[in-house]
This record gives sequence, C-alpha cells and structure tokens, in this order.
Amino acid sequence: MARKTHVAIIVPDGVGIKNYLYSDLLRLLSEHSEITLWSPLPEQAFEEVKQVHSEIRLNYKPLQIHKESILTRVFRESATYARLHFFKNKTENETLLLNWRKPKSFKQKLLYGIAELVGNWAKSDYKKILKLEQLSKKYWSDSIIKFYKSQLKDLKASSVFITHQRVAGLMPICLASKEMDIKSVSAIFSWDNLPKARLCVSTDYYALWSNLMAEDMRLFYPEIGQEQLKVVGTPQFEFYTQEYRLIDRKTFANTYGLDYDKKWICFSGDDELTSPYDPNYLRNIAEVIAQYNEDVQILFRRCPVDFSERYNVVLEEFKDVIISIDPIWHTESSSWVGYFSKYKDIDLQVNLAHHCEGVINLGSTMALDFASLNKPCFYLNYDTEIDANWSTNFIYKYHHFGSLNGLDPVGWINGKDEIASAISSILNGSQKRLLESQKWMERIVQFPIDENSKKLSKLLV
Repeated sequence: MARKTHVAIIVPDGVGIKNYLYSDLLRLLSEHSEITLWSPLPEQAFEEVKQVHSEIRLNYKPLQIHKESILTRVFRESATYARLHFFKNKTENETLLLNWRKPKSFKQKLLYGIAELVGNWAKSDYKKILKLEQLSKKYWSDSIIKFYKSQLKDLKASSVFITHQRVAGLMPICLASKEMDIKSVSAIFSWDNLPKARLCVSTDYYALWSNLMAEDMRLFYPEIGQEQLKVVGTPQFEFYTQEYRLIDRKTFANTYGLDYDKKWICFSGDDELTSPYDPNYLRNIAEVIAQYNEDVQILFRRCPVDFSERYNVVLEEFKDVIISIDPIWHTESSSWVGYFSKYKDIDLQVNLAHHCEGVINLGSTMALDFASLNKPCFYLNYDTEIDANWSTNFIYKYHHFGSLNGLDPVGWINGKDEIASAISSILNGSQKRLLESQKWMERIVQFPIDENSKKLSKLLV
C-alpha cells in the first residue's frame, strides 16, 4: 500500500473553518492523506470540526505566527500602495484606491506615510513594485525561516494548504516550504479580494473559484505563472446541494418564532465598514411592508462579525415586521479573527435561503447563496445619508461587480419608492432573472458546485 501523504492545513483565523473544514474536503483528503490542522487558534476551536468528521483522524499543531520586521512591513505596504495606484490607472477604476487603509494611531500614520512615499516611487513601474515585494520577503530573518523549516520537518508535511491569502505573517512558511520542496497552496478567500492588493503569501499554486478569478489573477498578478492557477471552485456553496440539511417550514417557523402564514424575505446585513447605513435600509423596507404588505415578514441576518447595537432601535420599533435571526457563531474572542461559525449555522443559512422568497442587501455574496437555491436577490442602490466618504456610487463600481456585465441576475432598488415593487417582484418571481442569476453564479463559482471539495483535495494531494 502506498504511503499516505501529509497535508498541513494552515487556518490563520476563524474565517476558514466554515468554508473548508465543515465541508467534504477533510473527508476526501483523509482517503489519501494524514491531516494536521496547524493554527494559532486554540485546539478547542476545532472541537466541532472533529465531531463533524468523527470518522477520520485530525491532528492539531499550534502555530506561532511571527511579527514582520519594520522593513518587511514597510516594503510590503509600499508595494500594496503602489499596486493599487498602478491598477487604478490600468483598469481606469478609482475605487481600487478605497482599499488603502486609513491609519488611526501615530505609529500607523508614520508607517503608512512612509509606505506612501516609497509607493509613489514605484506606482508607475511594475518592475519596481515586484522589487518592493522581493525586498519584503528578503527581510524575513533566517532564524524565523529556519524555525518554520524545523516545524515542517517535524510534521513530515508533503503539502501545505493556507485557507486564505490575507495574513502576511504566513509568508516565511511559504519561503520555508519552497526551500524544502514542499508543495504550498493558498485559497483566495472571496470574490472581491484580488483587486485589493492583499495577496500576502507566495505559494506554488492558488486555488481559484472560477475562470473569471483566474482572469483577475492574470490581470493583477501577471508575474504568477499560468500553471500555478488552479480553478477548483470553493466548497462553501456545496452545503446548498445537501438536502439532508433542510427542515420543514413549520419546524423552521416554530424554532425562530415566525408567522407560518406569512411570506418571508431575508435582509442580510454587511459589516459596519462596508455598509454603515444598513439600519436605514432595514427601516425603509420595514416601513414599506408595514404600510403596504402585512403578509410579509423580514428575516434579518446580521453580518456574523457585526455585533454592534446599531440595529436595535429599528428592531424594537418594527418587532412585528422584522424577526432577527442571528448567525450561530463562536464570539468569545476579543478580535474578529477569532470569530468562527458553529456547525449549526450552516443548516441555519441553508434553511434561511430555502424558506425565504428572496434576499435584499447591499452588494453581498448572499446573492450567490440564494442563487444556489434559485432564489432572487435585489441590491440596494441608493444613499440614505450624504457622506463624502461613502456612497453606493462607489460600491457598485468595485471591480468584482464587473461580473454582472451583460447579465441581469439581480434586481435593483434605486430608491425607497422602488421597495414595494421589488418586494412584489420577489413574491411573484421572474424566471428570466432567475435564469440570469444562474449564469452569473456560473461565472463566479466553478460548476458543478458539489464537486469543488473533490477538485481541491486532488490539488492538495
């Protein structure tokens, strides 16, 4: 019998647990590989993962993430600033610059001020940008790389899988694995990540959602070889194909205190930075329903990392119209990177999409979750406040919304006066738009979506 390979899955924070560790990926990997979860999160963070996959053996190894040196950080941030400006000009899309961080403390302002100065030197010359990134790698100390080489040797790892690309402290693991000829793979976390110039790791292969994401990789990172780009999809949508997760409508209504006789429409919230005026939108929708359509309830799902009290007044005022169903997440951490989904949240989200007539939000990927079950989405496309730093005029010009070009997959609510007709459209259904939403999803996610775990496992083994 052939010797099993050993896959070390690096989980730098909680966001990778739901999308990868609760999926079929671990089960499929276990058929050919030993698996170690290598993470700075405590071992108890993976208890539910082990319960879900109780039939397989999952090892755990604590991961110590070292801080970047000041030179590494300065060169990396300088390259980020230069990239944003370079591709702003190349794509003629000013919104790319909105991804540059706004420092708050004196130290941050000093750091980012230096990064901007150096970045301005490089922003018109792509070779200079690559030089800055090479310098950022160069200033990782030999002792840190040696430390990770020792860790990889102890693991006897044959491949390393990083669940997302945004943690700069993982770069020395990539450098160590390269020196040891250990295959490294990084997933790209979300459909909107590549234009943000936050590809913080350098791996042998990149696990991509779709051919469209591969096109974006070739656009924003032309130095990465075509052979390194692997379109394997993402496992997070496979849950919607698993009918055993569904519960009947009456049970769902009783569980969450819903009116069984009413139609349900989901309003899904964004984080406070992405959509600071979400409570205003929720209020607008609730006012319309209270006035025109008493046969509808709003099922409100907040963003899992938004624990602010900003919705409280609206929820109390419209408690007969809005039912808040909070995500089922572990939230004991003091930082969002330690938040992660409980397994039950998968069933909740699947049933929310299954039992609701459709979803309304501001540019969220929840449109894709609902499209997985052939349910419509309406995007909010108007401002409720005058704010020089935020507007829907910015939001829908983001690069990733170019995936909508030539299609009509979502409805648009361009003002409060269009909410009533949008709700009527959701309730009555538009088969043409549903067909378009499927085409849109096939652009963004590799199909068939229930085979993505299998494709990713083959890449890792």
